[in-house]
Amino acid sequence: MGPGTWTPDCRKTYNLLDTVSRHTIQVYPRSWTAVMLTFDNAGMWNVRSNMWERYYLGEQLYVSVVSPARSLRDEYNFPENSLRCGKVVGLPMPPSYLPA
Repeated sequence: MGPGTWTPDCRKTYNLLDTVSRHTIQVYPRSWTAVMLTFDNAGMWNVRSNMWERYYLGEQLYVSVVSPARSLRDEYNFPENSLRCGKVVGLPMPPSYLPA
């Protein structure tokens, strides 16, 4: 974490050796916080703000971790009306899961 706006040079300050495992993080006003996430189960994960005002306005992110078995037992198909951002905009949807 640091004051001001994040820049690529901020990566040099990341603690990658003895990080602290947490379920919540602080992002202070006019500052930034880098977060490393580990997804250990197949399925849809939700990363969001816990402040109702921001949660309501959509400050959240869904991450889909694909099951190697590609089975509906682990995860439903990706919704056709999902909004996508970043590098995945315009890419084809992932193939449908097979029935278990």
